[in-house]
Amino acid sequence: MKPTDPFQLLGFGEGGWGLVLLAGAAVTLQIALAAYALGLLIGLLLAWAKLRGPWWARGAAEGYTTVVQGLPDILVILLIYYGGTSAVRDLVQMVSPGATVEINAFAAGVVALGVVSGAYQTDVFRAAFQGIPRGQAEAARSLGMRQAPIFATVLAPQALRLALPPLGNVWLVTLKDSALVSVVGIRDLLGVAGSGASFSRQPFTFYMAVAVVYLVLSIVSGWLISRLEARVARSDGRR
Repeated sequence: MKPTDPFQLLGFGEGGWGLVLLAGAAVTLQIALAAYALGLLIGLLLAWAKLRGPWWARGAAEGYTTVVQGLPDILVILLIYYGGTSAVRDLVQMVSPGATVEINAFAAGVVALGVVSGAYQTDVFRAAFQGIPRGQAEAARSLGMRQAPIFATVLAPQALRLALPPLGNVWLVTLKDSALVSVVGIRDLLGVAGSGASFSRQPFTFYMAVAVVYLVLSIVSGWLISRLEARVARSDGRR
């Protein structure tokens, strides 16, 4: 007999979905963290391309951010998952006719969200580096410092301080956008809740539980970001 009481449905006892929902929440966090880390890498590389790269790198970076920011996130996920699967299959068929391959849904979700996150982080990092007075790098060069130490000890710490608040906003957006990966069959928090809603025929109960979990994650993330900002500000003040 299916439990009908919401507390029993969402509990950890017999017939409860509590453990399954926790597992889905863990998958959601893994996807969001991995996608955000990928976005950081993309953002740094493309910010450099826009600021210091050759003309073709600047053009490619501008085209990337314009296209990705202009498309719905869910469409990017679907294009990467289904388009990537098709492209890899065609490539494998060319190398080894008759072979089959499947794109991992988790990896596709991470890449798609990372691509979206990277488009926004690119502009965050570009604005942060542009906010540093040019004279600081010139003064460091006049002291005989090379480019790598200048970046590591002079530019990067200041850019981080300037970029941290908007990077925190990008993290919150990436965390919430992670719910979109359920469309490709990933058993994340929303995907598990959908299964529970279909099984119990109580969608409101499960989707309200998802809303509470995302709200808690967002509040905790906001608190951690504010603590990090305060710590960076104190460190900068000591200098």
